[in-house]
Amino acid sequence: MDMIYLDNNATTATDPRVLETMLPYFYEKPGNAASRSHPFGWVATEAVEWAREQTAALIGAETKEIVFTSGATESLNLAIKGVFEMYHRKGNHVITVGTEHKAVLDSCHYVEKHGGELTYLAVDQDGLIDLEQLDKSIRPDTVLVSIMWANNETGVIQDMKAIGEICDRHGVLFLSDATQAVGKTPVLPKEVGVHLMAFSGHKLYGPKGVGGLFVNQRAPRVRLTAQMDGGGHEHGFRSGTLNVPGIVGLGKAMELAGQEMATAATSCLLYTSPSPRDRG
Repeated sequence: MDMIYLDNNATTATDPRVLETMLPYFYEKPGNAASRSHPFGWVATEAVEWAREQTAALIGAETKEIVFTSGATESLNLAIKGVFEMYHRKGNHVITVGTEHKAVLDSCHYVEKHGGELTYLAVDQDGLIDLEQLDKSIRPDTVLVSIMWANNETGVIQDMKAIGEICDRHGVLFLSDATQAVGKTPVLPKEVGVHLMAFSGHKLYGPKGVGGLFVNQRAPRVRLTAQMDGGGHEHGFRSGTLNVPGIVGLGKAMELAGQEMATAATSCLLYTSPSPRDRG
């Protein structure tokens, strides 16, 4: 009996066109993007920067505002802990929502363990936050508001523009976990006032183990304390040898999402795999 895959919210199958784009970078083009002294490294660097352009184009960002990571969980850790540590002189108060993904909630628990103060907003029967409650919760020592763009369990999409306006009025940084939104609905952080935004490749038919963090660089220029040291990769935000095949795949998935998002929203891709018995 064949099995029908119905868990695309957890992870999607890699699009064959994405895989085809990735394959040369496993063997034919094995260079390290940090190796700037020979052609193999140059080829890898060029591929990474093209993926950065593809990614930035989908979300209306500048290429220098894209930081590649191992996925949204790492991106959220970098954003929350990075802001908390960088802006500690301004304050130690963070606001989030009780229905966030554990990558946000656990990072916020880390902040609490290290002297930070948290406010956890509730949601109404429709899964939406109370904008007035958010406004009243912001204090002079608030450094970050973290609110998910689209909920991974309910699919509820928050009023991002209204939230962005509140954060802007108070001069507070706004982070969004957009993992379930990018590639499925138009996501333009700069247009709605989001300063930091996390996403993953495996939610939009890209590979697992790769994702990114949008870090706004203009009005305001967001600064972060790096959570991984050792080489200063990714504009100094995230050290470590880049996953060139994965990044190439993420870029291609982003490009395809931009081309096909409108039609994909009206259909459903089912992935059928053979049963364990059929696999032998």
